[in-house]
Amino acid sequence: MLSRTADHLYWMSRNIERAENISRFLDVANRLSLSGGGARDCWKPPLTITGGPEAYAERYGGVTAGNVITWVVLDGANPSSIYSCWKCARENAHAVRSVIPTELWEIINATWLEVKTIDGARLREQGLTGFCEWVKDRSHTVRGAAHGTMLRDEAFHFVRLGTFLERADNTARLLSVRSKGVTAETRVVPASDQLHWAAVLKSVSAYKSFRALTREDVSPAGVAEMLIMNADMPRSLHSCLDAVAVILDRISPVAECTRLAGAAHAQLHYGRLEQLLAEGLDCFIEGFIIRNNALGSQIHADFLMLP
Repeated sequence: MLSRTADHLYWMSRNIERAENISRFLDVANRLSLSGGGARDCWKPPLTITGGPEAYAERYGGVTAGNVITWVVLDGANPSSIYSCWKCARENAHAVRSVIPTELWEIINATWLEVKTIDGARLREQGLTGFCEWVKDRSHTVRGAAHGTMLRDEAFHFVRLGTFLERADNTARLLSVRSKGVTAETRVVPASDQLHWAAVLKSVSAYKSFRALTREDVSPAGVAEMLIMNADMPRSLHSCLDAVAVILDRISPVAECTRLAGAAHAQLHYGRLEQLLAEGLDCFIEGFIIRNNALGSQIHADFLMLP
């Protein structure tokens, strides 16, 4: 496959996954604010997770619900806004229309045409929760179309590769929001912290699964264990790296990025939570994000267009 084609497929899927994750973070922040949480505390995490608090501050100043929603949903100047993600996804999909199935292209194109029409007034009319559910639904529809129509060739592998690498990055950033001071022994926390960590689970649709697996109260260590170590949880770091390692091995078993993915996967597959969090959850997550970014850079060097 041409590196240019692989690049378009990879970034098409990464941007769709990013839009879905941003909608998840926003929905939880909105629900927390409605439940009585402090406005600033609720709306700062979406800025931190999307990596743009400095750019936001330059453009909008103080943190308010309206400004954060505008920045993260509608602002084309924010490369991680839902608007920008779907625009980039559609541009990449358009470049490979001859490669992807017609159904997949039509879903992505129709979603972008709909996103283009959304402004502040329409968003208020639809409601933030309704909009976030719609974004998640469109992302699910894209993934379903890809799984249901694409030949299991290199094109399909690069689509899945972008999805899981982006998902791992977003889960790690979500865990980083209140990671300072958290270790594998952090099992008893105040009610306000329990509310935050329950929101973390809900943002990745893992709250019911957590309750099904344990009768313990929601705690930082319990959430970290599920979203880092549990290979059966689709949005856990372990599950994402399971998929990335398998995909890269199918594309090229001898590539350097395949070795990096295998090493990162082995740490989670064979490690223990006590070892991983020996220096704290914040140190582990910082290191994971650095390694994940390095893996992404190596994938570019091995297969894709150079930046």
